[in-house]
Amino acid sequence: MKKIVYIASALALILTGCTEEYDLNDRGLTVEELPGYVAFDSPGTNVNPDPVIVTEDEGTLELNVEVPTGTLSTVTVTYSFSGTAVFGTDFIVDGATSAGGTLEINLPTEPAVDGRPINEDIIVELLPDDVADGNKTLIVTLETASNAEGALEVGRGGTDLLKSITVDILDID
Repeated sequence: MKKIVYIASALALILTGCTEEYDLNDRGLTVEELPGYVAFDSPGTNVNPDPVIVTEDEGTLELNVEVPTGTLSTVTVTYSFSGTAVFGTDFIVDGATSAGGTLEINLPTEPAVDGRPINEDIIVELLPDDVADGNKTLIVTLETASNAEGALEVGRGGTDLLKSITVDILDID
């Protein structure tokens, strides 16, 4: 009989303990919702990616831009170019100008099997020029982002992290 009383008491303690709500504020913790943002993809937890090194004859280069916080509508991202590489001479991006361009990140039609967030590539076409003119640097910077709900932050969590990517284009001539 004592065993039944002990078991019933233990069961009552377990069941009453399960009904208690866990409140973060009572424990001195707070949760801040991360703003919606876009950023360049970076493997692992790397927030300052090394420059991408390519040769001018490699053809195309894909610079992946992701929306890690998700979105319910198409995201429009504007980006700019800087550095020593010359648009139209050293590289081109379809639909862009020497100042930069726009990238549309559409919702996928099927769930991502690789576990990656919603993303799209800025495709840079490298142009060999048959001139020994030295190595060049292309810096692509994400400037603005928005979707149907409004503006999104640019850079990881709305910071400067993963907002720009540097491409070192090696001269092969």
